[in-house]
Order: sequence, then C-alpha cells, then structure tokens
Amino acid sequence: MKQLSWIKMFMFVFTLSLMYACGGGLNEDKKGNGSRVELKSRIKEMEDSIRDLQANLPQSKTIPNLTHFELINRLLDYYHAYPEDAYAAECLDKVHMKYAGLNILTRAVQYADTLLEKYPNYINRSMVLESQGSSYEFIEPRDTSKIRYYYTKLLKENPKMDREKREGLKFRLRHLDLTFEEFIDFQMNEVSSR
Repeated sequence: MKQLSWIKMFMFVFTLSLMYACGGGLNEDKKGNGSRVELKSRIKEMEDSIRDLQANLPQSKTIPNLTHFELINRLLDYYHAYPEDAYAAECLDKVHMKYAGLNILTRAVQYADTLLEKYPNYINRSMVLESQGSSYEFIEPRDTSKIRYYYTKLLKENPKMDREKREGLKFRLRHLDLTFEEFIDFQMNEVSSR
C-alpha cells in the first residue's frame, strides 16, 4: 500500500513538473497561445504587414482575405485568452471592423454586440453603436427595428453629440421606411429643391 501511495505522489509531482516545464497553467500571464506581450506582438506584426501591403500594392490589387482572417484570428486569440484585459475590448472592436471591411456584416454585428455587452464602458462605444446602426442598413433582410435601436441608443448615450450629427440621426430615424439608397436620393432631392 505504501508503495502505491508513493507512486501516486511521484506521478503527481512529475505531472506538476512537466506542466511547469511546458508552461502550462502555473504562469498566470500565459494562456493558450502565449502571454499578453507575445499575443500583442503577433497582432502588431500582422497589422504592420497589412499596412505595408496596402501601401505597396498597386491600386488594382487587393490584399488576400486570408491575410485579414489571420489578423482576426490573432485578435480573437487575445480576446479569448485575456477577456478581463482592457485590450480585449479593442481586439473585439478591430475584429468587428475587419469583418465590416470584408463586407461580412452578420459577423461584424455579432462581434460588435459582444463588445457592447461585455464592455459597457468601452471608450469607443459610440462609434460601435453608430457602426451597428449603419451595418443593419445593409444586412438583408433589412431590420429597421435594429437600426432604430442602435441609433436611438447612440443618441441617448451621447447628449453632448455634435448638433449637426444629432439632427442627421434624428432625420434618418424619421425616414427608416426608406432604404439607405432611397434615403440618399431623398436627401439630394430635398437639398436641390431648396
């Protein structure tokens, strides 16, 4: 019996030593794909690569979507590893903007909703709310209740918003029966008839 207990103790110590040697679980700043510093470095590296590609590609060429998806994956790695970190909110914002830029609006609004829900004090919350309202203008089938919800929330949460912008949002809310294209035409007609 004593030998069995000794073997169990040895296996326990051996397993702990192995976990420590492999970096598993004992280092609080390491989770999944690396430390905060490593993950941030990988994100910056990818952002720099995309920026360099954009600067050096001829106008007729575009960056492959896989490059953007690699950045999205790196941003999500950070968010999932360190959701309590303030930078995780920024990562979600970047993911939402990347999906919007790729015109994958249903994914963009999902990540923006996660951001709004989990980080209610996010510094760029107003921009995310505005982006949500704008994205729902183009998601088919068009859901005017979602557009109304986000634009109304944006107005309510930002009482000191620029007057012209506030009036523009209110004007849009009064004409949600019009698609975005119809609304632009309506505005152009209104301006030309003055």
